Amino acid sequence: MTQERLAQRLKRWGIRLTPQRLAIAEVVINSNDHPSVQQIHERVSARFPYVTLATVYSTLTVLQKKGLVQELPFEKLSRYDANLAPHANLVCVSCGAVVDTEIGQEKIALLREELAGKSDFEIASQRVDFYGWCPKCVTEARNDARIQGAS
Repeated sequence: MTQERLAQRLKRWGIRLTPQRLAIAEVVINSNDHPSVQQIHERVSARFPYVTLATVYSTLTVLQKKGLVQELPFEKLSRYDANLAPHANLVCVSCGAVVDTEIGQEKIALLREELAGKSDFEIASQRVDFYGWCPKCVTEARNDARIQGAS
């Protein structure tokens, strides 16, 4: 999403804009890697060296309350996702990478609708995670095994 479109969207949602806040929103919304607070801070600090972690946290809280991003708490740290459509996350147990997959989106959406329609539970959100190894880590593990096998 362009910075101009994002700024218009944030204004429409009643979010007070500062250059730092816009940069934080831009990092989260335009990232496919589900960044952590530290990663967001590092990326924004490249443009705004004086931005604080407190500013990142407060901006993320505002973005969550307005329904623009969601926090994905994991055991070691939280990540942030701007994809609010029903989908699954693929989580690498080796490097910690988190990526969305479009595979099965329809099934997840149908399951959510069915649960909402057939239960007395009001569904606010859902989260589906699959854990395994990303292609990079699989390749590295295979290369390490070859090196050890050659010794």
